[in-house]
Amino acid sequence: MVFFEQVIHIIYFILSAVIGFFLLRNLFKRSSRTGLVYDIVYAYCLIPFLLRVLGIK
Repeated sequence: MVFFEQVIHIIYFILSAVIGFFLLRNLFKRSSRTGLVYDIVYAYCLIPFLLRVLGIK
Protein backbone atom coordinates (compact mmCIF):
# COMPACT_ATOMS: atom_id res chain seq x y z
CA MET A 1 0.00 0.00 0.00
CA VAL A 2 2.84 2.40 0.82
CA PHE A 3 4.45 1.57 -2.54
CA PHE A 4 1.31 2.60 -4.45
CA GLU A 5 1.11 5.80 -2.43
CA GLN A 6 4.67 6.68 -3.43
CA VAL A 7 3.98 5.87 -7.10
CA ILE A 8 0.90 8.10 -7.10
CA HIS A 9 2.89 10.85 -5.37
CA ILE A 10 5.63 10.70 -8.04
CA ILE A 11 3.08 10.71 -10.86
CA TYR A 12 1.42 13.75 -9.27
CA PHE A 13 4.73 15.62 -9.18
CA ILE A 14 5.46 14.75 -12.81
CA LEU A 15 2.04 15.94 -13.96
CA SER A 16 2.39 19.11 -11.88
CA ALA A 17 5.78 19.80 -13.44
CA VAL A 18 4.47 19.30 -16.99
CA ILE A 19 1.42 21.51 -16.47
CA GLY A 20 3.48 24.15 -14.66
CA PHE A 21 6.05 24.14 -17.47
CA PHE A 22 3.38 24.70 -20.11
CA LEU A 23 1.76 27.47 -18.07
CA LEU A 24 5.11 29.18 -17.59
CA ARG A 25 6.00 28.83 -21.27
CA ASN A 26 2.65 30.25 -22.37
CA LEU A 27 3.01 33.14 -19.93
CA PHE A 28 5.98 34.49 -21.89
CA LYS A 29 5.05 33.39 -25.43
CA ARG A 30 1.54 34.71 -25.84
CA SER A 31 0.58 36.46 -29.04
CA SER A 32 -3.00 37.15 -28.00
CA ARG A 33 -4.52 38.09 -24.66
CA THR A 34 -1.47 40.00 -23.49
CA GLY A 35 -3.22 42.18 -20.92
CA LEU A 36 -2.39 42.57 -17.26
CA VAL A 37 -5.45 40.59 -16.18
CA TYR A 38 -4.20 37.54 -18.09
CA ASP A 39 -0.78 37.92 -16.45
CA ILE A 40 -2.47 37.81 -13.06
CA VAL A 41 -4.52 34.75 -14.03
CA TYR A 42 -1.41 32.91 -15.25
CA ALA A 43 0.46 33.81 -12.07
CA TYR A 44 -2.48 32.68 -9.94
CA CYS A 45 -2.52 29.34 -11.79
CA LEU A 46 1.25 28.89 -11.36
CA ILE A 47 1.30 29.50 -7.61
CA PRO A 48 0.00 26.01 -6.60
CA PHE A 49 2.59 24.33 -8.82
CA LEU A 50 5.42 26.41 -7.40
CA LEU A 51 4.29 25.74 -3.85
CA ARG A 52 4.11 22.01 -4.55
CA VAL A 53 7.60 21.98 -6.04
CA LEU A 54 8.97 23.84 -3.02
CA GLY A 55 7.21 21.42 -0.69
CA ILE A 56 4.93 24.00 0.89
CA LYS A 57 1.41 22.71 1.42
